[in-house]
Amino acid sequence: MTIEYPIAVSILASYFVLIAGLTWRVAPDIKHSIKNHSLGVIIFLCLAVVSFIATWTYMFKFFLHSYMEWKALANYKYDNVSFSLLNSISYWLHDVSLFDSAWRQVCVGAWQWLWSHQLCSLTVAVWTPILAIEGSRRRIPYVWAYMILGQVVAISVASSLFFAVMLVYPSGFHQNVSKKLLWTLGASTVGGIITVIISPYVASTSGFMPNLLVMHILLIFPLASKKFIYMPQFGSISTPLIIITLYTFAAGANLSIYINQWLTCLATLEVKSGSFICDVYTALIGTFFGHPAQTSISYDIVCMQVISVAWMLISSKIRDKEIPSWVLGLVLLTPVLSASVTLPLFFAGCEYRNVLKND
Repeated sequence: MTIEYPIAVSILASYFVLIAGLTWRVAPDIKHSIKNHSLGVIIFLCLAVVSFIATWTYMFKFFLHSYMEWKALANYKYDNVSFSLLNSISYWLHDVSLFDSAWRQVCVGAWQWLWSHQLCSLTVAVWTPILAIEGSRRRIPYVWAYMILGQVVAISVASSLFFAVMLVYPSGFHQNVSKKLLWTLGASTVGGIITVIISPYVASTSGFMPNLLVMHILLIFPLASKKFIYMPQFGSISTPLIIITLYTFAAGANLSIYINQWLTCLATLEVKSGSFICDVYTALIGTFFGHPAQTSISYDIVCMQVISVAWMLISSKIRDKEIPSWVLGLVLLTPVLSASVTLPLFFAGCEYRNVLKND
């Protein structure tokens, strides 16, 4: 059987091999969490499954959609070529950049970016610090694997798994956090937010992929070195106030981006039904289901909202027995302001409470 472009097929196959390898890497901690038999762990593992189904149903639909689009054009482009199924897939993968195609689809357009930027903002400014800080304090191994798993599968899936693991590791508030780690997190957070701000302006240009590449590098960099994550006790300092500042800055920056994007979307809205709210709803839902790639990433952020709410409620219940009113307020605000705003405020609030308890 002839395959004209074996490297293109190998790249796609290696993507799934990478997913399998990352799953194997975090599997011991997942198994350890399952043995705990706690309700919280079960909830997060179930949420991981739901998130995977929701996001990857449409990821596979995107693959099929892209293939069928290519095939319609290939009938004219390769008029005299006889394709086997596998060879046609090799031609498709050679002619189409799936990564570029998917990301441009979710970044070009005001309403598309309204959905997608929430996931980008949350990942660069919130999820990376959570992995780094909580991974350091709790001595959770291979935190970088959760980040890469989130990038190649779904952030919501990886976050659910990490929250399940967090529940079975000691809180570790008294563990010192590396000063180098916090400086690196500060730089990567600011840099990541800048790439998010730039994204809609370069989404239709040649600068889009370099900007996206920088964004992904900044996600991994603070998690990649053991020198940053697992410093010896004598090489660290207790820095809860700096951590509070980092989370608060992330929440403020993400809120600013979120409000600005809403204003941009509303400026493009043409009221047709006579009801402003109905037209906003139609635009949101129409964009959500407008393209399989958009639906996949939109489900990722919706699942992330649910998972963030679950973490706020479950971790508060474990710590306080009764959920504080300020946590309930953040829970109620999450569907309105996005988890990219409320989740960092929750972690900042937890840090502040711990500071008060230890004064």
